[in-house]
Amino acid sequence: MTWRGFLYDTISGQLAQEIDVPSFTWSMTVSDSSFSTTKDKGVGEDEVGGLELPWSQIPGTTPAAKASSLMCGKRGLIMFWKSARDDASSLGTPVVGGPFGVRSSTPLDVSVPVDSMMSMLANRFLAHEGRFGTGGDHTAQASYAWKGMSLRGIACEVIRQCTSCKPGGQLPIDLPYLGEKGSHERTDWQDWDVQNQSCKDLLTKLANVQGGPDMQFRPYLADSQHVRWRFEAGSDGDVFLGQKTVHALEYHPQGGTLENLTVDRMAPVQRVYATGSGSDKATLCYLAEDMALTRVNDPWPLYETTYSDSDVKNYAVLKSHAHSRLEANSRPLMQVTGEIDADDVDASGMPLHPLGGFWPGEVFKVSIVGFPDLPNNVYRLRLMKMSGDETSKVKLVFDICEDPVY
Repeated sequence: MTWRGFLYDTISGQLAQEIDVPSFTWSMTVSDSSFSTTKDKGVGEDEVGGLELPWSQIPGTTPAAKASSLMCGKRGLIMFWKSARDDASSLGTPVVGGPFGVRSSTPLDVSVPVDSMMSMLANRFLAHEGRFGTGGDHTAQASYAWKGMSLRGIACEVIRQCTSCKPGGQLPIDLPYLGEKGSHERTDWQDWDVQNQSCKDLLTKLANVQGGPDMQFRPYLADSQHVRWRFEAGSDGDVFLGQKTVHALEYHPQGGTLENLTVDRMAPVQRVYATGSGSDKATLCYLAEDMALTRVNDPWPLYETTYSDSDVKNYAVLKSHAHSRLEANSRPLMQVTGEIDADDVDASGMPLHPLGGFWPGEVFKVSIVGFPDLPNNVYRLRLMKMSGDETSKVKLVFDICEDPVY
């Protein structure tokens, strides 16, 4: 059971040489996992860092060849996890990777970051090909109008416009929800506003709307020579990814599959002051409150927070956002984190939780017994982030949930 690193071509996804990666860090998310009352949903991100590779590991017999192997943006690195479930001829399961970012070379080694697919899309902008600056007085008059579609269908269309519809824009991305019908529309994206229309920013805005879906890219081996990324997103009816997949973990003081357990807690919020569009005295405002916990026998002190979105011009929409923020924070909250070992095996020698066998967004039933300030129970927790390094240890961060004790 080990990590394997392969170079690949960022346009085609074709795998190149395997290289030895002595140390690195990695992480993958499905949404914002910060323990905060003011977080936005956001989109799934992944990253690989800490790469310092000796030149002996870089393919090429000349300086030009070695430079070509690590060409920023043009080449990339994909990390596979090889477990006992994989047969001897298998490369393993691709877990995390992306195109190379800005590298730094010394006579002994090279340091190079790996960008995510989402980060690469931050450098693609939504604008009609061949029409930008062609209007009267060299203006940009074209706009987009997508109606009667699902949010993830609109997201796929945005990605398509920013990739295959542009010269040289092709990326190894699958868009399974293209043309999916729904009840949503977006008619507010216009070419003249291109500076605010990076593909990543537009996906983030779609994820952050009321009822916005999870969004992430997951790598997979398309054939023995190519890696691709599948765009995964929640539906309009079920915005969360992976809810039908349930894994099991156990914690107890003497051991278990979940180790180094920590539980963070946060006080409830009773008021959300929300502001929308407008300026100064004309700013749209709404106050959402739930004062119930300030009136119990052993009352909680008042906690307040704010929410602001200058794009909200409708009072009902602002009210909905405020109450959603309040509902998410009006009870005491907790967040569970812990570690697993991807090399842990069952009685038959098969790995219990190999990397590539679970992803952020999926659900874990976590049996917790013997923790000092958390009642013994089986807690249904949603994985939000996983991270690690070149070892088999994986840190898991679960979603914020209601504290069972208050």
